[in-house]
Formats: sequence, structure tokens, C-alpha cells
Amino acid sequence: MIYAAIPLILAVVCVMLGRRMLTLLIILGYLEVEGFLKLVSNYNRFVHVGLDIIVLSLAGTMLLVAVTARRASLPDLPWVRLILLYVLWLFLELFSPYSAGIIQSLASYKTHLTMIPLYFLAAATFREPKDIIRFITALTLLAFVPYVASLAQYALGPASVLDLSARAWQNISYYHEWRPFGTSAVPGGSSVIAFLVTPLAVVLLVTPREWPRVRLIATVGILLAGGVFVVSGVRQVFLGCVLALVLMAALAASRGRGRGVLALVFVLALGTGSYVAVQTFLRPMAREALQSERNIPGIWRERDVTDRLLTLGQAGTYLKARGNPIYGIKLRLTRYPFGAGLGRTGSAAGAFKTELASNPESARIQYELGWSDNFFADMLVEVGIPGLVMLTTILLGMIAGAVRLARRARDPAIGATSAAIAGLFFAFLAMSWGSQPLLSNPITAYFWFLAGVLAAMRRMESEASAAEQPAEIEPAAVPALAR
Repeated sequence: MIYAAIPLILAVVCVMLGRRMLTLLIILGYLEVEGFLKLVSNYNRFVHVGLDIIVLSLAGTMLLVAVTARRASLPDLPWVRLILLYVLWLFLELFSPYSAGIIQSLASYKTHLTMIPLYFLAAATFREPKDIIRFITALTLLAFVPYVASLAQYALGPASVLDLSARAWQNISYYHEWRPFGTSAVPGGSSVIAFLVTPLAVVLLVTPREWPRVRLIATVGILLAGGVFVVSGVRQVFLGCVLALVLMAALAASRGRGRGVLALVFVLALGTGSYVAVQTFLRPMAREALQSERNIPGIWRERDVTDRLLTLGQAGTYLKARGNPIYGIKLRLTRYPFGAGLGRTGSAAGAFKTELASNPESARIQYELGWSDNFFADMLVEVGIPGLVMLTTILLGMIAGAVRLARRARDPAIGATSAAIAGLFFAFLAMSWGSQPLLSNPITAYFWFLAGVLAAMRRMESEASAAEQPAEIEPAAVPALAR
């Protein structure tokens, strides 16, 4: 029961704190360890929706304060009307004729709805570029926790995790290699944090006039993240991170700045160092730990997760890793253009699989659609063509806005952060063909948070541009000047 109290206590702290930046750090910090809490609490219901409780409590309090103070109005933010239209569509989907039930539909809001307030919270929090740099520095430091946990667990072997929870064994039993959990609920899950934070850490390297200790934090963070990628073996998020970094460097080069390209070369050197360090020091420890373990699959002793990244140079890795989703997408487009009911994919489908199969019609739909390893196919199931078009338009619009700001920003911190966000969002889009990055945390939470940061930076840049424009001469002063 103590685990159930953690998100409730943090929700109260965030509401009472009154400091938005610290509140955001608490939210994203909790996000990094939420998976571990799920494991050790055996997926306690309060822990499972812990982040949602914190975010919605904070958002509800802020809205209540604004309404009672008569300051409630539609925020002047990019894409806000389309976002609110998307929220309205999610509410309308509750009444879908194919719905499996109101409870399952509401449970799907954990996937689709509850992280959207982070957009508005982040947009209202950051006022100047130095706030963003401070926050990224703190975020990079927070990421040390899952990084160190992943590397330590890999070296110490399965006993470092599997003895903590029976669910840990359930989650890893079908894997062909031993993979550390870090602070996540799934093997290799902490590599997602490395994917999300590494481009932001690079911002600290390319922004001029930053303190040496800030650059040191960024360097150590990138070095540890490289090790996490190696021991996690999640190739897709590694490629997503590479794609984000390449786009960052390309945007810097398009402005005639070589700092971004140099940073990319430096990150490549750090990544190589991470790989060598893991192979030299941690892999022998991991092999020894696996040899001494008794109740583990024999294949774990024969294979090592660190070899997975080497397969990225093989064409078969890309041809066989994911099935062709075209047929599934066409089926959903033609038979369920407005969706087949909320809660049929993602965590809601797992939590309510018995209820989804209890009704013959619902069971038929669930069997027909199944599970797809494709964002677009799953979105068609949940919210149909309108919902998919709206969210994809929001994502594409934010990518375009981030690229534009990265190329035009006067402030180097805004330019570098915009480039990092553009890289991450483009990686989300590219990964959507073989996974559902925007339908699960931590990526969903980071998407809406970074979208809010992007909106705040656009406001900062507009204010700086307006301040630089010369004041107009008043008409009454013209005759006096003429004389």
C-alpha cells in the first residue's frame, strides 16, 4: 500500500508547491521511475495511473484557480484550437457504437488525453532562454538514475532485478537475451529515456558561454546514455536518437554554424567510448553473473544483448524486424473509418482483455483487428480517420514550427533547443511506422512537454524581436522636427 501513496503524495506536493519549474521536474522525475514502481508494487492500480493522477490534479487545480479568479481564457498558443478539437473528438468517441464499454474507453484516456495538460503547463512555465538551459541541465542529471541502474543491473545479472518482483520475470521471459530493466517496467526500457534526453544534453554542448560544469554534466550524461543503448539492445530507439542528432547537426549547418557538426562528431566519439567500455568492463561481469545463475533460460548464456547493435549493418534487420502494416491499415480505413472504439489497443486493452472478449460482437472486432505494431493502424482503431488526421497534423505542424524556429532564432539556446525538438519529433514520426511512440509513456509525456517548451520559445523569440524594433515617431512630434 505504501507504493500507492507515492503518486498521491506527489500530487499533493505539486499542487501545494506553487513553483512550476520544480513541479515539472518532479513530474518528469517520477516518469523515469514509474515503471520500477509498477514492478515492485505488482502493478498497483494507483501506481499504474500515478503520473496521470499527478498531472490531472495539477491541471485541475490550475484551471479552478483561473476560473475562480476570472482569468480563464483560451491560451494564445500554436495549434491550441486543433488540440482542443482533438480533445473534443476523444470525448465523442465515448459514444462510438463499437465501444466495448465506458470503463475501457475512459481507461484509454491514459494513452490519448491525460498528458496534454503538460503542453499548457510547459508553455506557461518558461519565460527566458536561461530557464530552458537550467531545466535541461536538471533533466540530464535526473537521467543519471535510470542510466546507472541499467548499467549496474546488466553487470550484476538477472538476480539484481528478478528477485524484486514476479512481474519482472513475466515481462522478460520471452526475450532471447538478458536485458536490464533500469528503472522501467520492461527490459531495455531505460533506453527510451536515453533517446529522449540525449539530444537535449547536446543542447548544453552547443550553446555558447555555458559553464564548464554544465558541459561536464552533458558529457557524462551522453557517455552513460551510450552505454545504456548498448546494454538495452532496443535498436529502434537507438536509430531514432541517431536520426534526431543528425537533423540537429543539419539544422546547425544550414545556418552556417559548425558547432552542431562538431558536437555530432563529439557524440559519436563518446558513443564509441561507451561501447568499448561496456565490452571491456561490464560484459565480462555480466557473463560471469549469467553462468552462476540457475533458473534462467539457457539461451541467455549463449547470447549477449550487446551484440544486437552490430546487426544494424545487416539488411535483413530492416527487412524482417517489422511486418507490412498496409493490409491492416486498409482494413481499418474501410471497415472502421470512425474508429472501432476506445480501449482496444495499448495498456487499456491489456488491462481489460477479459472484458473485451466477454461480449461476442466486441470479441469479434478485437479478433479481427488484433494488435498492430504501427502507430497509424492503432490510431485508426482508437479514434478513426478524424483523430488520426488531427494528431498527425499537430505533429507535422510542430516539426515545421521547430525547424523554422531553429533556423531563424536569434538566441543560440532557443535555436539549439528548437533543433533538438525538431529532431526528436521527426524521429517520433519515423518510428511510428514500426511502433506506437505517441501512444505510450514516456514518449507521450515528453511529446506534449516539449511541444509546450516549443510554444514558450516562440513567444520568447517574438518578444525579443518586438523589443529590437525601433519605436515609431509620434505624429505630434513630426512638425516640431520639421521646424
